Amino acid sequence: MNGKAMERKVETILQRFADYFCTIRFEDLPAQVVQKAKLLTIDLMGVSIAGLKMDFPRMTIDYLSGLRGVEEATLLGAKGRVPAIHAALGNGVCGHALDMDDGYRFGGVHSGVAVIPAALAFSEAARADGRAFLLSVIMGYEIVNRLSKAMNPSHLGRGFHTTGTIGVFGAAAACGMLAGLSRDAMASAMGMAGLQGASLLEILNDGAMVKPIHPGKAGMAGILSVELAKRGAKGPVTVLEGQKGLFKAMADEVSTDELFSNLGEQFLISDQYIKLYAACRHIHPAMDGLLSVMNAKKLKFSDVESVDIATYPVAISFCGSREMPETAEAAKFSLAYSIAMAAYFGDAGEDRYVQSVVSNEDIRRLAARVSSRRDAKWEAAYPRQRGATVAIRSGKGDVHTVEVPLAKGEPENPASDEDIVAKFRKNASGQDASVIEAMLNVMLSLERRPMSDLTDVMTRIHA
Repeated sequence: MNGKAMERKVETILQRFADYFCTIRFEDLPAQVVQKAKLLTIDLMGVSIAGLKMDFPRMTIDYLSGLRGVEEATLLGAKGRVPAIHAALGNGVCGHALDMDDGYRFGGVHSGVAVIPAALAFSEAARADGRAFLLSVIMGYEIVNRLSKAMNPSHLGRGFHTTGTIGVFGAAAACGMLAGLSRDAMASAMGMAGLQGASLLEILNDGAMVKPIHPGKAGMAGILSVELAKRGAKGPVTVLEGQKGLFKAMADEVSTDELFSNLGEQFLISDQYIKLYAACRHIHPAMDGLLSVMNAKKLKFSDVESVDIATYPVAISFCGSREMPETAEAAKFSLAYSIAMAAYFGDAGEDRYVQSVVSNEDIRRLAARVSSRRDAKWEAAYPRQRGATVAIRSGKGDVHTVEVPLAKGEPENPASDEDIVAKFRKNASGQDASVIEAMLNVMLSLERRPMSDLTDVMTRIHA
């Protein structure tokens, strides 16, 4: 056997994924997996439209829409079309601005906001159909979720935002499939994408406004990598496991034992959670607990004297700061403030995290009486469960306690199709109702449509 044959026989992780992506067909997908992909597209489109109201997306769109370039793809809130690479960046920023996009708890990652905007932009430029788009999205989720699960929790604990660092692989895989790349070109494209994956969680301490740049850049990197691979560029196919690769550089522990387990039979997009509150996911179990007690006991905001939350360490490290938030973006990562706000309004939708609410003195006073701490039980259960124990003390001295192992929206505690559609409509409020219903109808039947049916409707969304 010659050297080249031996080299080909020893496959890298990216080459194995590339083999799979280049052979799977839409007909291989179970109907429920296709349905999940459509619902996640609906969900992300809704949160992206709502994201147009926020400052950083508006800054990004203002910049990108002023650049010249080939008119390939739709950028939400902009007039005319822009280069696909710019659409992926801008729409990714819009999709993450609310912090209400889907996620995968075993990987600590928001897969969809890196994958879907890139696939949308590339499919529009390539004039693809809905079946090709859905297949590419499902495979994008597959590699992001499998890689992030292998690196979690070490990667996250080191201070990396997995959505950006690992999201690049999903964006490249999805766009590579839409481009019809060969196995070798696909592996090269993902290798190039891996070189560009960079996101730091320092934004939790300062600069939370710009956190959405992470998935935006991931989508942009995916398209760039595929376009270069189409032209013959060769990326490092050992970018994950190599001596100077991502695993060694960005994690202390990586478990690849289950990386390819049931590949082609179990589709990890099915394990995505849906967020029903516009806050960091680590806050949701405590918020579910608080609201369930207040509803069951008919407690009013004025009845709540204090709240004690026991939860897992990652929730505390992300959201347990005692410092009172001064911006809407920071409030989304404040467990104390979000709990007080939910008690005040009875919900925590996208319209609650605004500056006027952050300045509300009644909410701030209760937030000062919300305590949070690490709990050994929930630490041991993480990430199988992301739980919280919530104890609410009333002004009368009564203490009401509830345990929430998993927030609403997890696959074990799912949001219904109706919940997701209702969330979409609420997030899209303020737009022309006929446009929103047309968009919804297209997304619900996407496997029977050209992608132009969706992107044409997207052009009618205003900022």
